[in-house]
Amino acid sequence: MKEIRALTGLRGVAALVVFLVHTRDTLETRGLPIEINTLVERLFLMSGRQVDIFFVLSGFVLALIYRDWFSNSVTKAAYGTFLKRRFARIYPLHAFMLLLVISLVAAAHVLHAQTMHGLDRFTISSLPAYFTLTQGWGFLGDDNGQWNPPSWSVSIEALAYLLFPFFILLTGRVAKLHPLAVFLAAACCGFLLNALTPWGLTGFAGIARGLSEFALGCATAAFYGTPLAAWLQGRLGSALALGGLLVCYALTPDTGFVVGFFAAPLLLALCGKNLVEKLFSNAPIFFLGEISYSIYLGHFLFSTVSFRIVSVPWMQTGNWQFICGALGIIAFVLAASTATYYGIERPGRDLLRGRKIVPQPATAAAEGGV
Repeated sequence: MKEIRALTGLRGVAALVVFLVHTRDTLETRGLPIEINTLVERLFLMSGRQVDIFFVLSGFVLALIYRDWFSNSVTKAAYGTFLKRRFARIYPLHAFMLLLVISLVAAAHVLHAQTMHGLDRFTISSLPAYFTLTQGWGFLGDDNGQWNPPSWSVSIEALAYLLFPFFILLTGRVAKLHPLAVFLAAACCGFLLNALTPWGLTGFAGIARGLSEFALGCATAAFYGTPLAAWLQGRLGSALALGGLLVCYALTPDTGFVVGFFAAPLLLALCGKNLVEKLFSNAPIFFLGEISYSIYLGHFLFSTVSFRIVSVPWMQTGNWQFICGALGIIAFVLAASTATYYGIERPGRDLLRGRKIVPQPATAAAEGGV
């Protein structure tokens, strides 16, 4: 498939929001509260629901690319190749960030450095689960990301990759004939699971959240190329798809499966040519999408470093100081994310896939991922 730039752009916007929300929280804990209108906060500055979009988007893109691989059978060769590609996508940067945090924590212990939340939360016993990406599964590890907080969702995503081929095998044939039936079944399961447990980060709450939204994304992909998708890709349909998600944001005070449900039509809308698609596929937004995984997985550590450079007390002395400090933090994190994207993420992906490290044509939305 040709790359769907707007889907990559959507992921970039979501990753940027996650970073900005966590930065605001950190500034508040450091004594710099930032008052924001409730409606604006719900529309643009709530991080949890962006992760819900990650899960739906990942399932959607992977189903577009790989559904024909597994619609009739799951062979050992196809399953192995799929997992190799997916873990090549997520593991190099995850391992690099984890090793970097470990080295900094070790240095802090040696130097007796002071940290805001202390060093006791970094436990050696939890590291095997981190290295195997099982820390969020509950029964193999129940850690919501103390070593690197955003990695909890990568752990859940890894579980989704393991199950994805079998989900396509079970639903693929029905989805081709009756896509609405599969979509409604996935939606009902998601709403039921969310009714049983509030969305969380680990264990049953995290697995239910990630897998139900990932499955919804897979089910949404079955509409690709249908009259419904064509309507959503038109001017009115795309505007309603984006408007529906924003209304959902405005009316819901917290994250939930409903966010993924309203994100699904937008994914189809972004596969066409319309004003909404142009918004998410313009060059700056697309570049954010390219480095979105590095932003998401690295922003906690990068922003921690940035607070060693930008003085929060200095930011408190005036409006211009606050603006300059905030822009400095953002610029530092984006620059560091760009460096890890080009220096670690892309070379590591190509190395694990066993191909030469040269620019490659992208597919769909860079094959999904958080």
